[in-house]
Amino acid sequence: MLLSRDPQQVLGLDGARALSVAAVVLYHAGYGWMGGGFLGVELFFVISGFLITGLLLKSETLTFGDFWVRRLRRLLPALLALVLVVEALGVFWLGGASSQFRGDLLASLCYVENWYQIGTGSSYFADAGHPLLRHLWSLSVEAQFYLVWPLVIFLGRRLPGRRWTLVAVLGVLALGSAGLMAFRVDPDNASSVASLESFNRAYLGTDTRASGLLVGAILALLPRPGGARRAGWGWDLAGLGALAGLAAFCCLANPTGATLYRGGFLAVDLLMALVIAALLAPGSRLIRTLLGWGPLEAIGRRSYGIYLWHWPVFRLLAPDLSGWQGLALRLVATLAISELSYRWIETPFRRGGFRGLTSRMGAWGRRAIMACSVGLVSASLAGAAVLIRRPAYVDEIQASIQAGGTALGTGIETTTAPPLLRAPATPESSEPGQGKPQPLPPADPVLEAVPMEGLKVTAIGDSVMKGAALALRTKGDARLGKGGLNIDAEECRSFTRALGVVQACRRTGTLGEVVVIHLGANNSSLEPRQFGRLMDELADRKGVWFVTAKSNKIDAVETVNRELKTLVARYPKAHLYDWCAASEEHPELFYSDRTHLRIEGARFYAREIFSRLASEVKEERLVAPSEAPLKEVAVHPAQVPPPAVKSEVHP
Repeated sequence: MLLSRDPQQVLGLDGARALSVAAVVLYHAGYGWMGGGFLGVELFFVISGFLITGLLLKSETLTFGDFWVRRLRRLLPALLALVLVVEALGVFWLGGASSQFRGDLLASLCYVENWYQIGTGSSYFADAGHPLLRHLWSLSVEAQFYLVWPLVIFLGRRLPGRRWTLVAVLGVLALGSAGLMAFRVDPDNASSVASLESFNRAYLGTDTRASGLLVGAILALLPRPGGARRAGWGWDLAGLGALAGLAAFCCLANPTGATLYRGGFLAVDLLMALVIAALLAPGSRLIRTLLGWGPLEAIGRRSYGIYLWHWPVFRLLAPDLSGWQGLALRLVATLAISELSYRWIETPFRRGGFRGLTSRMGAWGRRAIMACSVGLVSASLAGAAVLIRRPAYVDEIQASIQAGGTALGTGIETTTAPPLLRAPATPESSEPGQGKPQPLPPADPVLEAVPMEGLKVTAIGDSVMKGAALALRTKGDARLGKGGLNIDAEECRSFTRALGVVQACRRTGTLGEVVVIHLGANNSSLEPRQFGRLMDELADRKGVWFVTAKSNKIDAVETVNRELKTLVARYPKAHLYDWCAASEEHPELFYSDRTHLRIEGARFYAREIFSRLASEVKEERLVAPSEAPLKEVAVHPAQVPPPAVKSEVHP
């Protein structure tokens, strides 16, 4: 006997669901201490694999058709309600922004959302705009599993030594899925964009995420844990230890960390399987009491609705309200909507389907329900037609980055900004509660007059620098001369990639005498050893300028900037420009993400960076080639002037 009790009635399993959905919600709420909360989805996969396999094994008479109808009753009505609401929001409220998710509407209903995101290049890790149905990728993975799994169980029952043979086959498949995930990710790719795409493919693919479902299925095939009841404390300890391990993963995991994709997901699957095994074991009491707590079980039973609704609620409801007040408001709204979904949509349809919903109504009630259904279908088709006719949404931040990318080569005319990026006639207003922005400080005429022609400068950055590349190139051509500035900037680039970029520039002969590095917005901390290796590589340069990061990820940025100031102070050739402090009182320079620069912000950014370089030239700590040749000549030691004293950190 594979399971001695109904798998749907395991005490504590709904509590495990509650903890899983709580991790996902806190992750999407943006709490840094729950940086691995996305793993809550992986826990759902293990639970689903266990429950569905147990259900198929429990019933010898359940047909394929009956199984799929029951799954559709359970999942489709609530999903359909969400899709209709999101469609209505797109038609009547969100305007052109609705084109961001119009393709997701059909993909979600057809349960191919994960492959749609992969095919369209939509990054799960991007966090901009209104991708209101992005989270439904996981439902697509599960639905695809439900489609094929009854067939697998049917064939498995006909294998010799059916149970253990099937366990072995599923074990091989689970290891194969985990291995494919490890093979897919490419953290060492020279392109940070290509590297992130590899993580996105591994994260969203059904083939690479099947291990959780398969581990749950294997657990359902194994005999129930035996042993004397007095051994229950051992299972309690094992289950609680597994919960502690899962909590550590949810707090510490990085969604683009290579270790997680090379065995980490599989470790999470096994820990979750151990928790379920502890719930099944005879004599285990503590873990059942913990996860079987009434409020947790109630949340777990509503976890499907919570998962469906929390993401659009968090994206749309009071986006400017931060802190615990904003979280409380969004949680209350999510719980209220999910409760309505549970009581009026999920439960009635699960118990009797559409016929069961109308069976207690009279003839007029059934006619009213039918009329409403026809009206909803008609309205949804009309809404879809409206959304299809709308022009594609243009994200101003992405447009600025793409426009900046045209200036990354040499010899490109950059004196005129594209129409989309022209500076507004009046300064942008500040964000709510920040007051009127302060006027920008005027340019220093002395520094603007310092001759810098002939100096070769290499600027290395992420999407912030790429978006400002037009202004940087224009300023570089004016101060250094044509070709004096080489810009190497790419989206999603972290500080850890700086060394590789510097080495690539050296190989291609594009590494300037002065290097400007603006990275860190994609980091949560800096590694001193990596920084040291970077400075060793740049030891023969005349100077290295580091620019502090600025981002809406305030806690991470403060940590990175604090560590950057400490590290820069250790190296004589390193300088620091505190861009974060210089732009603090000028929110009008930034787009809504408080990270990327509007056209006036890009011009100010470029002016300030070149002012720092000019100050070094003026103080004769950095000599331009027009003033002194780069070629080394023999000089008597007595003729060498003493080096100028340099402050540790420049403001």
